[in-house]
Amino acid sequence: MTPRFGVRTGIDYRTRKARPFESGFEHSDHEVFLVDTTLRDGEQNVGVVFAGQEKVRIARLLSEIGVHEIEAGTPALCLEEREAISDIASLGLRSRILAMCRPMPVDVDLAADCGVNAVVVWVSTSGIGSSSGEKPLDENLTRIEATAERARDHGLPLIFAAEDASRTRMDHLLRYAVFAQEIGAERFRFCDTLSVLEPFTAFQRIQVVLEAIDLDVEINCHNDFGMATANCLAGVRAGARYVTVAVNGLGERTGNPALEEVVMALKYLDGIDLDVATTRFREVSEYVARACGGVLPIWKAIVGENVFAHESGIHADGVIKNPLTYEVFTPEEVGLARQLVVGKHSGSRTIQHKFKEFGIDLSDKTAALLLERARQMAVELKRALFDKELVYIYQDYLREKGEHEIVLDAAGSLDNDV
Repeated sequence: MTPRFGVRTGIDYRTRKARPFESGFEHSDHEVFLVDTTLRDGEQNVGVVFAGQEKVRIARLLSEIGVHEIEAGTPALCLEEREAISDIASLGLRSRILAMCRPMPVDVDLAADCGVNAVVVWVSTSGIGSSSGEKPLDENLTRIEATAERARDHGLPLIFAAEDASRTRMDHLLRYAVFAQEIGAERFRFCDTLSVLEPFTAFQRIQVVLEAIDLDVEINCHNDFGMATANCLAGVRAGARYVTVAVNGLGERTGNPALEEVVMALKYLDGIDLDVATTRFREVSEYVARACGGVLPIWKAIVGENVFAHESGIHADGVIKNPLTYEVFTPEEVGLARQLVVGKHSGSRTIQHKFKEFGIDLSDKTAALLLERARQMAVELKRALFDKELVYIYQDYLREKGEHEIVLDAAGSLDNDV
């Protein structure tokens, strides 16, 4: 007799190992969908609380730029959470709205009352001190089955989320995965909850799960070891069609794969264009950062101000001649602008370029003299110089030569070399 919760036979999953990044699933052909959890897991970052209107605004922004699905929150949390989820669900956004539920029918009832499009039902599969208790596998499956029945009663698609999947025994995990298919789940979410995977293992685990079931797989990563985006990309290469992301990588502890990083990496490293309005990335990232009560770090990948800021003389000269020398994509593509800044590491070519923006043509000799002074000031101030400070340096230089001072909007060549 076939076990009720048995797994597909014929494959020895204990010894099966995929070759690194050689997928049996053609990753370049399958479509990839973004599942944004900024409003749910993002708000679980310590100290982050979104006001109701901020949640609505963030949901609108995500939908407008082309995010496919939005996890709006956890209905069982509190009344205010349910009100925010209901407000988002009533907007008629292009994005699909999801709600997070425990394996309890009452949670699905609350989600249905909020008007969401689908429910994500999670259960800890590893049994390692999980928040749902170390319940026996069969008991967990029974609870999930009852929850799935309630979801069907409400006409809600169900996404099965395996919390701590990466620390779960593979035979147990595959029982959960196959059971998810048996109860009619829409897809299986593989959660690297404690971020214990690296890209090679993430690839292998996702491929093993895909070989056991005929369901779409979603990869859900965290960033404790700084590999969330890399693990996410590895999962996509293995065949996962859904990826969990969050704006700025926001999320519990160290966060999730950053929405902006995943989109740009898929486009430029894997050739997968998700047709997202990337020109609004900076706008979205800034809004979420402010809503969190913080600021966007200038060194933040993709959207930080320093991504296209060049100080080094060699780099600045290369970008002036051809931006592709030191830029993979244009700043305009992510809502930024290129900056050539003058500091300790700058070269005379940067000085000449900056003053040309002011309408001032500098000779090589003058540029070298001004560069020496600019470098000295940058070291003393411990930062790059503002445009006005560069003009002040030039005014001091002219004054020492007995020449007239200049104003920033002066016309024509004002280089007074003798």
